[in-house]
Amino acid sequence: MVNVNIEIPDELHRQLKLASVLNDKTLKAYVIETLDEELPATIGGK
Repeated sequence: MVNVNIEIPDELHRQLKLASVLNDKTLKAYVIETLDEELPATIGGK
């Protein structure tokens, strides 16, 4: 696994954190799952 460090706006972080809590996931798991679901549709994969 690779570490990626990005800066995001505070409001986006709050929204991500809330979404992860509401989905009973860690922030890391929520972001990975969301990217895994959304990215292939963007680049034509899966």
